[in-house]
Amino acid sequence: MLDQRNEQLFLKWLSDEYDTRFGYGVRNIDRCPFLTTYSVKDLPNWLYSVKDNVAKSHVLAWAKELEAKGIVRFAENGYEFYFTKFGYESVRRTWLQKFAIWLNNNPGAISAGAFLVSLGSLLVAIIALQK
Repeated sequence: MLDQRNEQLFLKWLSDEYDTRFGYGVRNIDRCPFLTTYSVKDLPNWLYSVKDNVAKSHVLAWAKELEAKGIVRFAENGYEFYFTKFGYESVRRTWLQKFAIWLNNNPGAISAGAFLVSLGSLLVAIIALQK
């Protein structure tokens, strides 16, 4: 199964492969296929497992998991997959963009923060009035 740590590693690896071949941006996204049949010698150690002297690549299984999330899409032949625009942009987001998205999805966090700031202001005002 694909856990969150391996998903991030896999997405970073795919993104680096894309950037190496075509540079930054989504203009060539449909011209950059990733294969499900990579040779083990071309894969990082964490992208395959060895059992009884047989290496098993995780590329296909993990790519299918990412397809279910809308991050990649498979070609009709089933041997190639591509980033979707959403997938590439989600991998390339900075921490600040991710934080802004989180705040947009959790407006209660902003309200709670504003409430805490107003409580702090109230405490400062009470202390200032007592002196």
